[in-house]
Formats: sequence, structure tokens, C-alpha cells
Amino acid sequence: MIDYIEWLSTIEEEPELDGAGKLLAPVFAELLYDRKVKTIYEWCCGPAWIGLWLLEQGICQELVVSDINQKAIDCVRRTTDRHNYSVRSYLSDNLKGMPEHEKFDIIVANPPNFVNIQEDHPMGFLRYDLRPSDIDWKIHRDFYNNIRKHMHKESNMYISEVEPYKKEVFSFNKLYDLRDIEPIKDFSEMIVTNNLKLNNVITYDLILEDEGWDVIFGYPKREMAILDITIDNSN
Repeated sequence: MIDYIEWLSTIEEEPELDGAGKLLAPVFAELLYDRKVKTIYEWCCGPAWIGLWLLEQGICQELVVSDINQKAIDCVRRTTDRHNYSVRSYLSDNLKGMPEHEKFDIIVANPPNFVNIQEDHPMGFLRYDLRPSDIDWKIHRDFYNNIRKHMHKESNMYISEVEPYKKEVFSFNKLYDLRDIEPIKDFSEMIVTNNLKLNNVITYDLILEDEGWDVIFGYPKREMAILDITIDNSN
């Protein structure tokens, strides 16, 4: 089986598309190692490190991805051609460009994780960067409002979030993201409102040093969570 680092070198990417998905792909693969499904969808895919690694590992037979950034979709298509992967890619503002006939067994994502990046922070310019910033959780809310029609009763979602139990997120010992309430409360409301069910919140520490993300965040690790979500079949 191919080594992950060796495999990464074959994936097309652009620096402005890097939202740390390459750090998360092995985490998702470990979480889903015993699953075998037909179709996985990666929302907010960027270069699609997560979805493509799951496809490479044989966890799915085919992959569907979408992103609002044309450069991301171009990268995925070049990678797909290189590996002869079975991938359908859509340039899409959230789910607006996703054909209604598409249905997914598993949905994975590393969406924008920060709701109110502080402009006076040294990295405050990222407030207007779609990789980390989801002002007022508009992207999340639109996704949860529309994803159910692309699921069946056995579908699973695994959505990565950063420190969802904290109202304040720090970087370089300075306030970076200020949330009105703990994001998990916002996400839970979005999930329940759309007849979905939050089954579990899987928390872990993501080591940032290996890929140099500690230089960006000012810490050697970051508290992370993966939200395990299904359709609420009781409704």
C-alpha cells in the first residue's frame, strides 16, 4: 500500500487552497478504516486530500467533490486524470451546483472553521479568506439546510471543526476568533432543525508541527472535533 507522504506528492495543489486538509486526511482514514461504501462526498474540498485519500484506501468506490473555487476543481481534475480515479467534481457555491440526483453514503468535510476572526490579529486578513472564515456561520447553515436531500436513511456525515466547545480561540497568545456562543451549540441547532441527528463528537489533538502549521497558529497542536451526523430517522 502506498505511503501517505509519497502519495501526497502526487496530488495537485495550490498554496492558496491549503486549509490543512492534508493533515486531516489520515485522521478520517483511521476513523473510517473498516467502512466499504460506494460513494463518498467531500464538501468544501479544496484539492480533496481527504476524499482522495479515502478513495485511494478503498473505503469508497467513487468520490464526489465540490468547491466554490475553480482552482480547487482544476487541481482535483488534474489529480483524477493522473491516477485514473473515479471522481465527479462540481464547481458549486455550497450545494447550489450539486445535481439533485447525487446521493452519498458518507459525507466528509473540513469546512471554514472560524466565525469571527479578529481584524486586529496579525492574521486578521484571513477574516475575508474562504479557507478559514465563515462569518455568521452562513456557509454551515446553508449546507445543513440543503444536504438532507443528498442523503439516504443510512448515510453518515463526518464534519471537522476547530475547538467547537470554546467561545474564544487564540493564536500566538492573542484572540483570533471570538464566538458569541460555543459553536457546538450553533451546529447542534442547525443539525436538529434539519431533521438530522448529532450522534457523537469525536475530539482529538491535531499535531501541527509536522507540516509547519505550528508557525501559522503559534502552537504545536490544536484541539479538533469531528461531528458524527446522520438523518434523524425517528421523524
